[in-house]
Amino acid sequence: MDDKKSKLVEKKKNNTDDSIFSKENINMLHQPEFDYLKTLGIFLIAHVHVYDNYSYGYFQEFIDFIGFIVGAGGFMILMGLGMKYSRHHDPKNYVTRGFILLTLGQLVNLLRDCLPNLIAWWATGNKIFISRSLLLLQTDILTFAGLAFLVFAMMKQMKLSDNCILIISFIMNIAAFYIYKLIKPPNNILSNIFLGYIILTKAESFFPLFSYFIFVSFGYWLGGIYQKLLNKEKFYFFILIFCFPIVTMYYYLRSHYNFPILPEYYSDEHFCLNAGPDAIICCITNITFLAFFYQIHKFIFKEKEPEFIIHAGKNFNQYYIISYTFTMQTNTFLRALKGDDYPSKLKFPTLLGFMVLILCRFLIDINDKCIHFTITTLKNQKRNIVYALIWTSNIIIIIYIYPKVEIMATIWNNYLRNNTNININNK
Repeated sequence: MDDKKSKLVEKKKNNTDDSIFSKENINMLHQPEFDYLKTLGIFLIAHVHVYDNYSYGYFQEFIDFIGFIVGAGGFMILMGLGMKYSRHHDPKNYVTRGFILLTLGQLVNLLRDCLPNLIAWWATGNKIFISRSLLLLQTDILTFAGLAFLVFAMMKQMKLSDNCILIISFIMNIAAFYIYKLIKPPNNILSNIFLGYIILTKAESFFPLFSYFIFVSFGYWLGGIYQKLLNKEKFYFFILIFCFPIVTMYYYLRSHYNFPILPEYYSDEHFCLNAGPDAIICCITNITFLAFFYQIHKFIFKEKEPEFIIHAGKNFNQYYIISYTFTMQTNTFLRALKGDDYPSKLKFPTLLGFMVLILCRFLIDINDKCIHFTITTLKNQKRNIVYALIWTSNIIIIIYIYPKVEIMATIWNNYLRNNTNININNK
């Protein structure tokens, strides 16, 4: 570590022409601005889920939109950056990490949506809850991340360059948009679900691989740029000067004018497809945030990273899992007890968002100090048993609930909220 730091310092001293990049990888240390972006992403993700389930209005739309750009898009770009800065780049490691993320995603789906809705169905007899329990198979962000690692493993095995991977991911993004527009998906629920892992369908395919892989590949490509970065001040100066006006102008035009070739602004298709220029601008927006956070770190915090930023950076996944799981479990039980529209009457959703984050911090600290449990660090035999139990329980529950589901609750039908009767059978 000290050798890498001294090498970077020496390079900066010898940088007589004030160039921005080095010809070799020298910027290999911790990048504080990544943690700042993670912290903002955690804040937005927690509040997006609270506002989506407990409050409706213009501020909820604003939180939704910013959370979509920095929460979802930023999460995936940071994932790519983390892959680039990782010491393990071999395809076998990517396959292992991909399988772990897929397993973790299914465990979260089980605890967050499936079991609470099953309990609510058993307690109330309302078929809407059994329909929502099939969200066990939704394409959540952890499921997407697992698939992305598997695709990266294949691409690394083929020895594709960073530039080639980025180009392929852009082609995938454009293809996903036209496939959605031109090809009608199957009517079968399970076919829609499993196809929805790859492209957008009428199932709960909120993060389809083809649409969102561009963010991971961009983060990976950007990581290669960062590793050669010699003059951050100059680099971020140009980012702020050129990128901020581009981002501002694009979102102004996007929100005020209709572009027929793109999905409607602030629609479900807009969020799920991230078609072409929307994805590019999302990437540029996150770079702009990184430039902004670099200035904050340097001039406000005097290059001393605050403890809460460090904590968020180290525990990004834990914050996401705990906050989302707690919010959805609470929401499900409130709907079962008080009625399906009850949670939308909450008057102080922002306060609840902060309370959820405080709960996350408390539970993470308890685990770190007393329990020391993480599913990814279990020893081989125990890990294999736990993974087998997770996948076996998923299969058993799917076999149990699928015959009882008449229509799947998805983003497209507002998760069947405020519906009391289901008479559709599209299996």
